[in-house]
Amino acid sequence: MQSRKSKLIKFNILEQENFRQRFPWIGGDLQTIRDTFCLDFKITNKVEKVFIPVENLLSDKSKKDYLLGFLEFPENNKFRGLVVVTHGLGGSTKRFGLKRISKKLLSNGFVICKLNLRGAGSGRYLTNSNYSARCSKDIFSVVDFLKNKFSREFNDFNLSNNYFPIFGIGLSLGGTIFLNACLDYDCDNKKNLFDGLACISSPLDLLSCSECIDKPRNLFYQKWLIRRLKRQVLDSELINKDTSSQQIIKDKLKKIKTIREFDEQLTAPSWGYKSVDDYYLKASPLIQLKISSKKLPLSLFIHAKDDPWVPYKSTYELSQLLNKNKKKFSILITEKGGHNGFHSPNGCWSDDVVSKWVKYSCNILNETWKELNPL
Repeated sequence: MQSRKSKLIKFNILEQENFRQRFPWIGGDLQTIRDTFCLDFKITNKVEKVFIPVENLLSDKSKKDYLLGFLEFPENNKFRGLVVVTHGLGGSTKRFGLKRISKKLLSNGFVICKLNLRGAGSGRYLTNSNYSARCSKDIFSVVDFLKNKFSREFNDFNLSNNYFPIFGIGLSLGGTIFLNACLDYDCDNKKNLFDGLACISSPLDLLSCSECIDKPRNLFYQKWLIRRLKRQVLDSELINKDTSSQQIIKDKLKKIKTIREFDEQLTAPSWGYKSVDDYYLKASPLIQLKISSKKLPLSLFIHAKDDPWVPYKSTYELSQLLNKNKKKFSILITEKGGHNGFHSPNGCWSDDVVSKWVKYSCNILNETWKELNPL
């Protein structure tokens, strides 16, 4: 049993209790799978579907594919900013953990965009391709779409602050995707893609993650994830309309037993990589971060040492690289918590940390904006 004494860890001006595991979710594996047993049947009334156009990867370049997002608005119509939340490998906006953090931020006055990545969840019918760890152009399209939308409708919103920041929150691989997008983003006015970014249990080195999930002790996880990935491909309505294409995909998927094989046969060639090793190398954000971290906005990283899917050592290495700039980067590495778990006696610890960090960052951004734009 862990000590009941609550030590405090400090990042920026925030104080947060150290993470403590909640019984019976003890250990990295139980922390990891806990959300799988949770169901959420609540329906929010103020939801707007948005269809975001992105490049068609596999066929006619003149045609567009689409990503499906869900916009939710605070009840009081006083908006502090916008938060884009996305899922990890094989996930979607239906995942309980994504809904939970979205609900928390919604109650704090932020507009939420729950994003299905390319080919994921209920947006499968909008494309016949799948996302990758470096689908940066898709994220550029998402941010541009949302900025244009809110710019057009700006006068209809009752904003509680003068500045309207956009945050990205990525769970697991979703954080990797947002990180890569920030690093790949080039803008004439040298602005960042997001105003703030939070990554929870996110892979920074894809090769080490591949080697980790291939371990015999992770056989159950491997089968569970690969089954979800295969279903994600087969459930695409665009594929199902073409019987011959569907059979080719089915035959191809039957031979795939691991995530590495899935990436080798489908992900890497779809996104123009020479091989799966080439994909893992070029889509690992740690490599770019070693060269330059200037393109990152205010950032928060949370990782557990007992994460059974994603080794924490890359996040630790990142903490050493960014150690000199603690005002901009906050990196929390806990002893326990599993993969995107962090279930404590008081609820989800990482949700609480992210929520406080977003509110704090929003205040900092507003103060900075007011200094640069005096009345």
